[in-house]
Amino acid sequence: MLKSLRTTFALLVLTGAIAASAHAQESAKPQESPWAMRAPAAVPQGAPTISAAQRAAMLAAEKGTPEQQEFARKMADAMVSKDYAALKLLIAPSALKCIGKHDDFLQDRMKRQFALPMSRKFKLKMSKLPAKVINETKYATYPMLPTYLMGMEFTTPDGSNATVNLTIGQEDGKWYESQPCPTDAGMERFAKLQHMRTVQREHAQAVVVQVKDPLKSQLLAMVSKHNTAGAWQLCMSQTHYDFPTCRGVVAILSGDEGY
Repeated sequence: MLKSLRTTFALLVLTGAIAASAHAQESAKPQESPWAMRAPAAVPQGAPTISAAQRAAMLAAEKGTPEQQEFARKMADAMVSKDYAALKLLIAPSALKCIGKHDDFLQDRMKRQFALPMSRKFKLKMSKLPAKVINETKYATYPMLPTYLMGMEFTTPDGSNATVNLTIGQEDGKWYESQPCPTDAGMERFAKLQHMRTVQREHAQAVVVQVKDPLKSQLLAMVSKHNTAGAWQLCMSQTHYDFPTCRGVVAILSGDEGY
């Protein structure tokens, strides 16, 4: 029986790669995301107290504005539907223009975002990002810098809690998801990553033929219920393979040969 998990998935723009980190896993050491939810720090003695009105205002801000809530709804719908056209409309136009001919880079970003579990029923939590928290690197520029971290918490089919975190900002008065624009060096690194993923995919294809019942039936049942996170963990705990391998195994069992 799988224990209940609280899982945080983060779409990182720092390196131009999607990262999904599962916390409290029994079969692998968790890797904390920079955007991972943390317990609030203890208030130091002597710190000014927060009035009830101030606390209420903070809680209201976390729920987001009506515009942010509508954006989150559209994002969840696009991710659940795996609708590339709908998701592309939610990405900052300046980022799309900068990415330009490197559409394979953008398609890969969106494909990996679709690989994250999501639900249309979620609890929204908006967190304002510190100024200049993201800087340009030799691998990527950021045509629209994000100003908020948008957290969408939901319950997975197995009853666990999960949160998908995305960085967002405003452009021409509208909310969009922030995406990096790769430099020439970034595209060179992307090509290397693609090669590495090809090797990982071939390894997963070799492993999946070794997965027998009852594990195979259990994984297929989870896949049919869209319980991707649970299938990942079950695969890792039963086979002792690493996350990339089990992610590939689950993807292949779900019919996504080109994950």
